[in-house]
Amino acid sequence: MNGIASLLNDPHKTQIEAIWQELEEKCGLIGVRITPFPHFTYQVVEAYDQVRLEPILQEITHKALPFTVKTTGLGLFTGKVPVIYLPLVKNDTLLHFHELIWERTKDIAQGASPYYAPDLWIPHITLGYGDITNFNLGCAIDALAFQDFDWQIIVDNLTFIGQYDRRTYGSCCTYYFGQ
Repeated sequence: MNGIASLLNDPHKTQIEAIWQELEEKCGLIGVRITPFPHFTYQVVEAYDQVRLEPILQEITHKALPFTVKTTGLGLFTGKVPVIYLPLVKNDTLLHFHELIWERTKDIAQGASPYYAPDLWIPHITLGYGDITNFNLGCAIDALAFQDFDWQIIVDNLTFIGQYDRRTYGSCCTYYFGQ
């Protein structure tokens, strides 16, 4: 799988890494580290036409201005592979930016995940994924439930995240707004 995301900057990058470390030490959760950098995702696909993707991302970010998103609370996607996350509050700027990415990449994206499509997208920062069980879910919630997650995050980049083997994702080609 591949995707387009925004990487978090400090102090939020460091805060998310500290949460991942806490969940690893207290609850044994390490699955989130398959994508080892704090981010939130706009689109997940099986593949992109890589030759055409780079100029599209460059054009989008060249015209973009930094904007702010807010996190609040704690979320849980339920199912066979639960996900613990920080939800991002949707605002007009975030929604328009997300729609622009989808509009500009629709002809070069193959196998797009419907969960990231504009009508279903729940923007979030993943805290736990891939190894959450009945035994460690309660531990993770206990560790996080009383923390304050009312953050203001400045978004100033887009990055391509690609899967390099079946276990690890890497960030390539980060583009900063206005450049």
